[in-house]
Amino acid sequence: MKKLSDDDIKNYLLNDIKQSIINDCGTALEAYWEKFSKDKISAGFFAIPRLLFPEIDGLGSYITGKPMCTGLNIKTYLETIMCQIDIRYSSFSSFIAFIYRNGHLHQHQPKRFKYRGKELGWWFSINSPNNPIDIQRKYHLVINKDILMIDMNVFYLDVTNSIDIVLSIILKNTENKFQEAYKMQNKPLTKHALLNSKKRNRCRYIFPKDFKFVEQFK
Repeated sequence: MKKLSDDDIKNYLLNDIKQSIINDCGTALEAYWEKFSKDKISAGFFAIPRLLFPEIDGLGSYITGKPMCTGLNIKTYLETIMCQIDIRYSSFSSFIAFIYRNGHLHQHQPKRFKYRGKELGWWFSINSPNNPIDIQRKYHLVINKDILMIDMNVFYLDVTNSIDIVLSIILKNTENKFQEAYKMQNKPLTKHALLNSKKRNRCRYIFPKDFKFVEQFK
């Protein structure tokens, strides 16, 4: 795979990733808010982070150069890139990675966490998009009665805005990990690689018989 030029990187991050997030999450948030405004039915609190965390993972890998290290990628991206938008992301980066991300991607809701016998809670909200961002941010990344509150609309806006920041860093730093991570992410999977990955304690559930379906492709 050839090395991407600066224009290729810019096109990929802005026109592919950022625009995709806007199309998916932005449209979803508009629909959720319209549904609430019309029928008073709240929705989207779990759907939005499920859409955003995989994107943050991928973006974080362009900083770490390690596409397989999801927790590290999310923590790194929050505390090095998104903290430039809101410094509080740095304080909560680990908590968000192991409580919010792990719960949403592996089960229905965030993980539970106890500290000194007290359970620390989580809370998602979707503030009115008609409110100024400074008003919305008052309910984002704040602790209230032992509950960490995150506003999904603000989170979405911060993620999309962060892509311009990470693009600038990648283009300025010739020693960055983008090319390495991009190559690993976009390398086609093969039967041989998947079966041999068992040696690295990965894909233990895959066996030769699982590839019989590929014979149907012509």
